[in-house]
Formats: sequence, C-alpha cells, structure tokens
Amino acid sequence: MTRKDRLKVACIIFFLVALLSALLTGNRTVRTAQAFAEGPNPGHTGAPFELTCAVVGCHGGEPNTGPGQLQITAPASYEPGNTYQITVKHMTTDTTRRRWGFQLTALDGTSNRAGNLQNSSGLTQVLEGGPGGNRQYIEHSFIGTFQGQTLQANWTFDWVAPTSPAGPVTFYAAGNQANNDGTENGDQIYTTSITASAAGAPTGPPAILGAAIRGKSLLVMGENFGLGADLLLDGVRQKKTSNDEDNPNTLMVARKAGKTIEPGQTVRLQVRNPDDTLSNEFSFTRPL
Repeated sequence: MTRKDRLKVACIIFFLVALLSALLTGNRTVRTAQAFAEGPNPGHTGAPFELTCAVVGCHGGEPNTGPGQLQITAPASYEPGNTYQITVKHMTTDTTRRRWGFQLTALDGTSNRAGNLQNSSGLTQVLEGGPGGNRQYIEHSFIGTFQGQTLQANWTFDWVAPTSPAGPVTFYAAGNQANNDGTENGDQIYTTSITASAAGAPTGPPAILGAAIRGKSLLVMGENFGLGADLLLDGVRQKKTSNDEDNPNTLMVARKAGKTIEPGQTVRLQVRNPDDTLSNEFSFTRPL
C-alpha cells in the first residue's frame, strides 16, 4: 500500500471514529434530557447530606416557595417486619402545574437506610445510591408523572419495616410540581418529612426503679426501657438479657446475671437504650 493509500485509510478511520463519538454523545444528551421525566438520580430528597432538584442545572429556584404543598402519609409507629402503605401527595391551587414527580427515602436516626421500599404499581420505581451509595429510594416512573393533570397527584407504595427495632424512622421526600413546558424553567420544588416511631418505643430516658433476684436471673424494674436495651452491671454489659415479653418497657431480665451476685454484695446497675441513652445508676444489694 502506497503512502497516499495509507493516508486515505487513516482519514476514513478518523472520520468514522469522530462520527461514532458524536452519535454516542448525542445519545447520552438525549437520555440526560429525558431523565427528569423518568425520575431524578438517587440522592435528591432533601434528607441529611442530600440536595433537592431545586439547584442550578436541574429545576433551580428555592424549595417550598410556591402555593403548593407536598405531603407524606405514613404510620405513626411500626412493628418490625410489618408492611405498610405509604402515600406521597402533591396539592396546589396553581392550575399551571401540569406534570408531577417525587423522590422519597426512609432513614433511621443515624441517617442509614431503614427498611425496604417496594413498588405497588407501575407509577413508581425503586433505585439505590445516594450518599455512601447504600440508601434506597422510590420515585415516579415515566408514566407516573400524570402529564396534563392539574391541582393534585399522588403515589402509593409499600414500605417493609426493619426486621428488628431501628428506633425512629424518618421518611424524607422532595417533589416537583412542573408546568409541563419541557424545560426546567418555571417548576416548583417542595420538600417534606415525617417520622414513625417503633411500636412501644419509650417516651423518655430509661429509669431503674428496683431490682430483684429470681433463681439465676436478675430482674430490673423501671420505665422507658427500649426494645433491645442493654443491662450494665458495674459497667459491664450482661449477656442473655432481654425485655420481658409482657412488660417490655418496664421489666428487663438478665437470665444469668443473678448467680454472679453474692448474698450481701452491692452492684451498680444501668440500662442503656438502643439510642445510647443511659438510665440512672441504681445501687442494688442482694439480700443475705
């Protein structure tokens, strides 16, 4: 092959590579432009360490400045492992709002994922990511934007509570009340949150009011004992300790701790709830 032929081949290859690159870039641009109608990327609920879509390059503006409202309906309390219906609802008096969207996440008191969000219709979709990459989100799908609808929109889906008590769980949501003009201009962003407590959760710090020995067990009586609380004996966490089945918030049973306390011996007792709140230090002397 002559030098002239090689140059022609090189030019053709260069042209094809440039054309392919342009096509791929164009496809990415189209997908990015459509992504808002199909749902935002993870991490736009306004939860701790998150933004909303009210940022430059998305929908802009300040959240919660329009005449609308965003509302979450969730249980006031939850039982571990149970499934609950959650509803997110947009409301407004502004009849120029003609397309709708939202994103929601459920977090525990340490801002970690709490439970499992599940679709109950094709109007929503579930995805993972956000800060740390381990949060879960549910948001509108493309067909769940209610294009052309005015005054309100709502989505209902399922939330499976954590299998063990996780303390208070907060649902964070951000929503878009859009004007359906195909751009990010003129849209209104709203945020809201609501908290569900664990069923039977204490209403204050734990307090020890008394103690007794029964066989090998140490019984500790008091109030506001959280489910899964620890019992500390002279500062040491006691194994095989649990909340009483019938009186979980007022009685703890340490099944082996009783035999470690000699008659006449005095020990210091404390209860530590799952949220790390400590009870008073209670002095207990085993009777002779």
